[in-house]
Amino acid sequence: MKRTRTFTRRTRHHRARAPRRRGLLLAGAAAAGATAAMAARALRSRRPETVPWYAVTVEADPAALTGRDRPDLLARLAERHEIRISRAPGGRGTEIAVRTADGATREQVRALKQLLETGEVLRVEGQPEGRRTAFGRTAAPVIRHLTRRGPR
Repeated sequence: MKRTRTFTRRTRHHRARAPRRRGLLLAGAAAAGATAAMAARALRSRRPETVPWYAVTVEADPAALTGRDRPDLLARLAERHEIRISRAPGGRGTEIAVRTADGATREQVRALKQLLETGEVLRVEGQPEGRRTAFGRTAAPVIRHLTRRGPR
């Protein structure tokens, strides 16, 4: 038995849809390429070699900072950043270095140093409310101006 193929006539609507699909595919590919290029540029700008190390010296034994009983704050920092723990020069304790350019991470490292050395994180509370005297109101702008310029 002979097989016959039946061809359906393409309608005007079907022919118009094909170029639109191609256009959408090309636009999607271009957007994906642009996104990939931006991601690659972001990765290149954040290469580990270009991100600086932030280091603090702590009065502690390096063995106490590398085991299971290390402080939680140090463990959380190690999850997100590259950390280097080594003996400080001159036998002055331990150097904790974190590769970061983020100010919030630096604050966490300072808090870790306080926690290891004093057992608590010291907090500075705001100054109690008060009034400025007439002399204080006039002297404050002058003092601010002098501290910005520095001594001559």
